[in-house]
Amino acid sequence: MLFFKSFPIICLFLALLPPETCLAQIADSTEVISERPLRIVASALLAPTILIGTGIATMNDRGLYSSQDAYECIQEHYPGFHTNIDDYLIFVPLAGVYGLNLAGVKGENSFLDRSLIFLSSFSLAAATTGILKSSTGILRPDGSDYRSLPSSHTVIAFVSATFLHEEYKDQSIWYGVAGYSIATVSGVLRMMNNKHWMSDVLIGAGIGILTTKAVYLLYPVVKESLVRKSGNKRNSSLTLAPYISHDHYGIYLQYHIH
Repeated sequence: MLFFKSFPIICLFLALLPPETCLAQIADSTEVISERPLRIVASALLAPTILIGTGIATMNDRGLYSSQDAYECIQEHYPGFHTNIDDYLIFVPLAGVYGLNLAGVKGENSFLDRSLIFLSSFSLAAATTGILKSSTGILRPDGSDYRSLPSSHTVIAFVSATFLHEEYKDQSIWYGVAGYSIATVSGVLRMMNNKHWMSDVLIGAGIGILTTKAVYLLYPVVKESLVRKSGNKRNSSLTLAPYISHDHYGIYLQYHIH
C-alpha cells in the first residue's frame, strides 16, 4: 500500500527527468528545430503526456489509486491540515532564475529574451487553465467552488520550474531538480490543503511543463521572424506590469521593435 499512497508524488517526479537530458546537448535551438523536429517534439511531449494522461485516468474513483483514494488517505493522516506556503513556493524557481543571473551564473538567454519566454509561457498556461476551469466545472474537495480542474497553483509552479530548468540545464541538472522538487511540493500541498484532487495536480503539472516547453521551441522561430521584418535586431524595448489578485494572476506586456 505504501507504493499506492506515494503514487501522486511518483507521478509528479516524472517531471524531474526531462527526456532531453538523454539527448546530445545542442546550442542552437533553431538548428535543432529544423534538423530533428520529430525527436525534439517527442521529447517535449513525453513527461506532460504521462502526467496529463495519469491525471485523467485517476479522476474521481478510477484507477488502482484514484483521486478519491488520495483524498481519503490525506483526510485520514492529515485532517485539518492548512498552510499558505504554497501561495509563495510557486514563484521560487522563477526567482531563482533571476537570482542566479544576478549572482553571475549565465543562463541560456538574455534578460529580455528570458522575460518574454516566461511571460509567453505564463500567459499560455493561464489561458489554458482558465478555459479548462470554466469548461470542466469540477467541484473542489472542500466544496468551495466548481473550478477545481486544473490546479492553477500547480500550473504556475511547473511553468516556473520548467523555466528554471530550461535556462540552466547546461550549467547543472541540479537546478532543474531543485525547481521541479519545489513545484512538486507545491502540488502536494494543494492536495493537503483540501483545495485540489490528485488529478487536478497531475494535469496542472503537465500543462505547466507543456506550455513552457512549447514556447521554448517556438520562441527562436518567432523572434527570427520579427527581427527579419523589423530589419533591426537591437533596437527594441520591453514594458512589464504584473498584477496579482484573488485567484487571478496577470501581466501587462508591451514589446516594441523600433
